[in-house]
Amino acid sequence: MDNNIKNLAAIIVVAMILTGGLLWVKDSKTGNNNAPDIVIRYLSASTIIEPYEFAKELGYLGGINITREGSYTGGPDDIIAIASGSIDVGHSAWVAIINAKARGSEITAFAAPMGNSPKSWFEGNPFLSKWIVLENSSIRSAKDLVGKKIAVNIMGAHVDYVTREYLARNGISMDQVQLVPIGITNHEQVLKQGQVDVVAPLGIVVNKIEESKGVRVLFSDYDIIGDQTHCVLFTSDKFLKENPEAVKRLTDGIAKAADWAKEHPKEAQELAAKILKDKGANPDLAKYWKGFGVREHALLADSDAQFWIDWLVKDGKIKEGQFTPADIYTNQFNPYYEK
Repeated sequence: MDNNIKNLAAIIVVAMILTGGLLWVKDSKTGNNNAPDIVIRYLSASTIIEPYEFAKELGYLGGINITREGSYTGGPDDIIAIASGSIDVGHSAWVAIINAKARGSEITAFAAPMGNSPKSWFEGNPFLSKWIVLENSSIRSAKDLVGKKIAVNIMGAHVDYVTREYLARNGISMDQVQLVPIGITNHEQVLKQGQVDVVAPLGIVVNKIEESKGVRVLFSDYDIIGDQTHCVLFTSDKFLKENPEAVKRLTDGIAKAADWAKEHPKEAQELAAKILKDKGANPDLAKYWKGFGVREHALLADSDAQFWIDWLVKDGKIKEGQFTPADIYTNQFNPYYEK
């Protein structure tokens, strides 16, 4: 009897240990599955398609909840928002990032959101911006821009500085033209009403204006800077230090989304239409979207940053040797990066 009781007691103890162990494993697993997503906030214009928006739709952001906080007119807005802590990641031109760092901003670029790589463009030559005039305009070359008004989305960003490069190559100084900051959704209207002489819209708005009658292209950013990742995704150094795993997961998702878009152009345009609709834009504009135009895996390159470092040195905005590409960006969070 005593032996039976001892045996039964032993069985109960073992069962409790096993059950407890199984319950612990289950609870641990459940805890991981139910762990709250890391929220990463961003700004984006309704007509701009971001690679992390693709990544979110494709399920590539495991554990990351990327949340749009509103719209913006250009990269400098994102730099201000990052500094204020109202967003976590931003999208800006190299030149704006370098200028901000020269003024003391502690920010670092970590992935490519869009560029001019023909290898990841669906058709034709890639571009972010084109400089467009009326068909009957007397403007045929750079010298014809003297005394004219050029609409740009925002001062201090990509369009502003590509315009400066174009003019400089043709011996025209900035004080010989007038840059007018106007939101890109109004570019067609201000051009056709004669309020400006040239407009330089971005992305799918370019195609929409081109498709309308009575306009022609003067030049594109691809004509000026060639195959270059012209914009970067960036965040504060503080966010990088405190959330390295989140940035790694975000970068991985961006890389996968960019590669997926390149390999599935038809499906990518369909997804672009959904994203545009969700952001309150016209989904029909997706027919103009031709890809992200970034290098494989959304990797950044020294040549991208060095072009604009050299430009700003030449323009007197920074000193020779003040920055190297490694001071501006890192690929260390990209799982596809090989040193």
